[in-house]
Amino acid sequence: MTAALAVDVGQSGCRLRLDDGDVIEAPLGVIALTGDEHVTALAQTIIDLVPPGTRPELVGVGLSGFVEDSPAPARLAEILRVHLGARTTVVAADAVTAFLGTVGARAGTVVICGTGVAALGVSDEGGLRRIDARGYLLGDFGGGAWIGQRGLQAALDALEGRGPSTALADASLRLGSPADIYHGAMGSIPAPQYIAAFAPDVLRAADEGDASALGILADAADQLARTIGAARLGPGPIGLTGGLTRSSSFVSAVRTALDRRDVAVDEFVVQPDAGLDGARIVAEDTSIRSAFAGLIAVKE
Repeated sequence: MTAALAVDVGQSGCRLRLDDGDVIEAPLGVIALTGDEHVTALAQTIIDLVPPGTRPELVGVGLSGFVEDSPAPARLAEILRVHLGARTTVVAADAVTAFLGTVGARAGTVVICGTGVAALGVSDEGGLRRIDARGYLLGDFGGGAWIGQRGLQAALDALEGRGPSTALADASLRLGSPADIYHGAMGSIPAPQYIAAFAPDVLRAADEGDASALGILADAADQLARTIGAARLGPGPIGLTGGLTRSSSFVSAVRTALDRRDVAVDEFVVQPDAGLDGARIVAEDTSIRSAFAGLIAVKE
C-alpha cells in the first residue's frame, strides 16, 4: 500500500498524518510565504515533524496563505519531495483541501473557520471562486483571530472604563494585565495565534449570555454568511470546517446568519478536521487536480 503523508498548515499550527495513523501537531503556523526564506523555514518545520525513517511515496499539503501565481507553493513542494524522498508532492490552497475533506469532489461551498477564513465555491460546470483568504490584516472576517481581537478589545474597554462591563474582562485576566496583553498581541510571532487563542473565551462567554460576547458572535456569523454567499456559485452543500466549528453555538449562529441573508442551504455539513482528509485526497487522486488549477502545485 502506498504511504501518503497528509499535511495541514494553518496560521496557528501544523498537523501531519501518515496514512491512517496518529496526528502529529506543532504550534507553528504560517502567515504568508513572501520570500524564499519563509518557504525553506516552513519546509524544515514539516520535515522535522516527520518521524525519522519515514519515506512516503505521496505527500499532500493544504497551505494557508497560498497565493495564485506565486512560486512559493511549487518551491515548497519541490523541497519536500526531495528531502522526504517522495515520488509526488502536491501543495494546494487550504481552501481546496478543506473543500475536498468536507464535501468531496462535487459542487458546493465550503468555508474554513479557523484562526483565519477562506471559502471556496465550486459550480456544477467546474467554476471556482475563492473568497477572503486575505490574512488577518486585510480579511479573515469572522474567524478566530477576528473574534479574539474583538473580544480582547471589549475586555480592555471594560477594564479601562471605555466600554460596558463584560465577562470578557475577567476572562482576559488569564493572559495577565492589560500591559501583558498589549505585549502579547503586539510582540507575538505569529500575532494571529496569540489573538485567536482568546476566541474560545468569547464563545464560552456567549454561551453564558454575556451581551458583548453575543454581539461579537452574531457579527462573526454575519461576516461568514457574507463570505459564503459571495463564494457560492450554485446549488450544493454548504460546509464548515476548522476549529471554531467544534462550538455548537458558533455553528448555530452561522446557520442563523445564512437564513437571515436568504442563502439557500440544500445540505449543511460540519467537519471540524477536514484539512488532513483533503490533503490526502489531493496526494492520491490525480483526477481531481486539474479541477483546481491555479490552486494546486505538483512536483514529481
